[in-house]
Parts: sequence; C-alpha cells; structure tokens
Amino acid sequence: MNGPERRLRLAFVVQRYGPEIDGGAEYECRRVAEVLAPHHDVEVLTTCARDYLTWRNVYPPGVETVNGVRVRRFPVNRPRRVRAFGRYADWLYATPHTFFDEAEWVRRQGPLCPALVEWIRAHVDDHDGFLFYTYLYLPTTLGLPLVAHKAVLVPTAHDERPIYLDLFRSLFRIPRGLIFQVEEERAFVEKRFCTTHLPSAVIGAGIDPVTDADAARFRRQHGVQGPYFLYIGRVDVEKGCRALVEAFVEWRDRAAEPATLVLMGTVALKLPRHPVVRALGFRPDREKHDAIAGATALVMPSPHESFSFVILEAWSQGTPVLATARSPVLRGHVERSGAGLLYDRTPGDFGVSAGTLLGDETLRKTLGERGRAYVEARYRWPGITRQYLDFVKQVFDRGTA
Repeated sequence: MNGPERRLRLAFVVQRYGPEIDGGAEYECRRVAEVLAPHHDVEVLTTCARDYLTWRNVYPPGVETVNGVRVRRFPVNRPRRVRAFGRYADWLYATPHTFFDEAEWVRRQGPLCPALVEWIRAHVDDHDGFLFYTYLYLPTTLGLPLVAHKAVLVPTAHDERPIYLDLFRSLFRIPRGLIFQVEEERAFVEKRFCTTHLPSAVIGAGIDPVTDADAARFRRQHGVQGPYFLYIGRVDVEKGCRALVEAFVEWRDRAAEPATLVLMGTVALKLPRHPVVRALGFRPDREKHDAIAGATALVMPSPHESFSFVILEAWSQGTPVLATARSPVLRGHVERSGAGLLYDRTPGDFGVSAGTLLGDETLRKTLGERGRAYVEARYRWPGITRQYLDFVKQVFDRGTA
C-alpha cells in the first residue's frame, strides 16, 4: 500500500432494512453495509416497510443511524394486495403477454416507492457507487437503470419463475459489475443473461462466530425433549416446507423414530396438528443458536436458494446438514464441504438420510467438523470484507482505473 485507500461514497439500495428483518438478501445487505462503513462513507436507501408480503409502512420516514450506518427511508405509497398480486403473477407466468404486462407486474410486486427511485435519480452525483441487493423488486428494477454506469448488482438469483420474465434481460447486462453468492449462482446467471462481459466476483457473506449457544437452555425454554431436526426460515410452500413436513411425518409414522421436527420462523402455511411437528414462530438469534447447538441436524428443504445463510450458521456451530438435492446451491455447498447429506434423489430418500443421521453419532460429529472447517476457510467476515473492499475498489475507484 502507498497510503490509505480513498474513501468512497457508497449507497446500498434494498427493499427492507433493519436488525429485525431476517430475509437473506436484506440481512446480507445490512451486514455488508456495517462492515464497509469503517472504510467508506456508506448510506442505505430503503423503504419504511418491514413485511415483504404487504410492504406496510412500519419504520418512520427520514434518516436514522442503525448500527453505525446512515439509513434513509422512504414511505411505500400503498401496500401490496397479496392475493390479487398472486393471481396476477400466476396469470403472467402462464400466459403469453406484453412488456406492459410485465411492467404492471413490477408495479404490483412493489414495494411501490417512487420517492426512493426519484431520490436516486436526483442524487446520482452524490455517490461514487450504488450497490443494489436482489434483482427482484421495484427499487432495483427502476432504480438501477438510472445509475447503471456506477452500479453493482448483487442479484441473489436462482431458478424461479420471475427470473424468466423478459424485463430482466437488460437489467442483468447493464450494471458496472455483479457480485454473486456462490459458483452455482454465477453459472446460472451467465447462462441465462450472457453476462460474462461484466466484472464479477463470487463473495457471499460472512458468518459470525457463536460462542454462547446453550442447547439445554433451548430445551428448557420450549419443552423440547429427545432428538430433533431443525428448520429455520420462513415456513412456506415456496421454501419446500410442506413437502418437508409431509416427508417427516410419513417417516416418523412408519419408522416410529424418536425425533421431532422443530420449525423456527414465520409460519405462512397451514401445518398439520401432529405431535412430532413443533412450530415456534420467529425467534431471536440467541434462541436460534441455542436450537442449532442441540439439533441432530439442520434440515434445508428449499429448492430455490441463492446462498443459504442458515446452513453455514449450522456448520459454524458444528451441526450437520440434511439438504434437498433439488437445489443446485445447497447441493454445491454439501458436495464442496462434505458436511451433510442430500435427499430427494429417490422416493423415501428423506427418511433414509434422517435415520442415518439419527443413528450414527460419529457420522454427525464428522460432518459437523467438516462444516466448521468449510465456514472457517470461506465465510468469516474478515475475509469477506477484504473481498468486498477489493471489488468495490476495482469497480468504483476511478483513481485506480
């Protein structure tokens, strides 16, 4: 180094922002903003919404400081009509349609926050670079084209229905650079959008070490006895939770194994009333870490993942993972780390894999230690921060061009 690095003025654009928000892209945006703030002048541009389903305004508009980061919030004009949007989206995905139909999808998808987009338009020159988190929502689809020459897109993309809409073809090809979570995401985006001409990096996000997890505390607090498999995240159909619950109940009823399925996260589907299924709702981080510490394995059933913080958090604590093979990202993590088992390769696969983990303590410990080593080598914040700093410098610092 020939001297201190130039401080850049960076704007992070994301649809929701706050310590209470547990979504993967929103969490990643917040943590990256926090670790870059000591090195650059960081401001977050976001909405007043907390709930991604309705976009109802909860946070007050204006500027505040959150964990040392300046956050500028704009109100959402109107909440999303969840069922009406779902019907419109289903029609759009299944029916030949026009570009204007897709534009209407963007409007209904939201969050409808024109003040945020207009602020980006009016303050292009106030920042050296903009980092947009997720490709999917209106602040990115309308905001990024206004500053494409100084924008990095962190798409958190995976194989899902919206990504095949034509409106995203240009969005992925116009930013200054792309940051991906894993190798599988970059391969998918490059194949779908032909983005090899853009600077890109596979970085992901860091996992914080956990030193005070207490499995016994979790068991006492929630009355959980015996071995349990743990799912953490939104409990909904799109995350594969209905199939997970059905497979778990079928396995337990057939094999009579002494195990419980614990679901930790906001519940968005109707669950069966069965004694082996426990839904705890959204819980704070301490309870999450306590639950991971005592689990036979963390179960990840989502076929649509772009990164999966939670399996890395489990491995960070030495807990093995049981993941669906239908997700290229989860399959890639498991195969690279050697720290878990995959299911969904054949019928009845879940029960076989769950039974194997339940009955073999040595295997569980071996897988858990491999997972811990994988996280230490790839996903601790000092290394992630350095990769972000290097890429931001490469893309935005004109003095180094």
